[in-house]
Amino acid sequence: MSILIKKISCCFAVLSFFSISVYAEEMDHSQHGSNHDMSEHGSHDTATSSMHIHHEHGADGFMFEYKFMRMNMKGLLDGTNSVNSNSISAARMGVMGPAPGFDYRMSPTKMTMDMHMLMAMYGISDKISIMGMLHYLNNEMDMVMQMQMPNGMPMGDMFGSMDTSGIGDSRIDIMYQLNSGLTTSLGLSLPTGSIDEKITMTMNGTNISTGAAMTPIVNGPLQAPYSMQLGSGTYDLVPAVTYSKSLGVWSIGGQATYIFRIGENDNQYTLGDQLEVTAWGTYSINPGFTLSSRINILNWEKIDGQDPDINPMMAPTSDPDASGGKRIDLLFGLSGHINKYHMLSAEIGVPIYQDLNGPQLETDVLYGVSYQYIYSQ
Repeated sequence: MSILIKKISCCFAVLSFFSISVYAEEMDHSQHGSNHDMSEHGSHDTATSSMHIHHEHGADGFMFEYKFMRMNMKGLLDGTNSVNSNSISAARMGVMGPAPGFDYRMSPTKMTMDMHMLMAMYGISDKISIMGMLHYLNNEMDMVMQMQMPNGMPMGDMFGSMDTSGIGDSRIDIMYQLNSGLTTSLGLSLPTGSIDEKITMTMNGTNISTGAAMTPIVNGPLQAPYSMQLGSGTYDLVPAVTYSKSLGVWSIGGQATYIFRIGENDNQYTLGDQLEVTAWGTYSINPGFTLSSRINILNWEKIDGQDPDINPMMAPTSDPDASGGKRIDLLFGLSGHINKYHMLSAEIGVPIYQDLNGPQLETDVLYGVSYQYIYSQ
């Protein structure tokens, strides 16, 4: 009960802090179009952004958006320090689980997360809008397993990969415009993404002593690790507050979002709560093109509980203790109007700070491209 009270207090603290922002004028679509961030990908303990910049469309106004997002990860971090996979993982012939002296049997080396998002927004009135989001996910992860002989001597590394894909969690939001520059919202994330994805992975490698190929090792079918699952398995509340101000050809703004996980999923774990704060500035080159830059801060908690079908000693991605952390991203974007109703946007970003409860995969680069159809009365 004390944990629940703490979470609720944190939600209200975030909302209260941002609700005292100075009143501002509403940004027009050309100024905020490139600021739509990665939508909720709640299945990942390596956090992606949950943010979608909220704004009003007026009574009977609506917007449709398709967005493709990619996050590339490579290498391992424990805290802020790089970690060599061979220092944390190894498998010994004849030994079940990891080799003596190691925490894990294998380790991830890199991962790609792709997300396709469909979003629709409709203005019920000049003050109230509703929004719905659907996601389709593609995840790929490469693994390495350091093989040892029965006496502990190294045999060589074996490599394999796994992938999962399918529908992710969905979300519905209701937004209320407090004034011309401040909008609040409350979202509900629906557990439409699978948390029972299975993987089969074949490991191959070469014996460093003989130069011959080692006998392939087939792992699976196994329950996919947490970061390869497609959903959270829980209904999650997502409150947010957005502030924006127009300054002629310039505009500034910020948004705070909190993902509050409700209960435990059917596989006996709960993804960590997540706080996200972003601040942006845009510059309109001309009526058709807008440049943007922003800084995005993520803080997400560890996984609570454990899926009984996921062996935490298999790899760091299977270990709930190796989850959660902090990350700061710097992103740049460009948006352009095709005509009055159609707009294309692109954004690229890199982390400038990462502190992970590791070992975890380190985020390398983030991409996003989108198409929007916008109609206002």
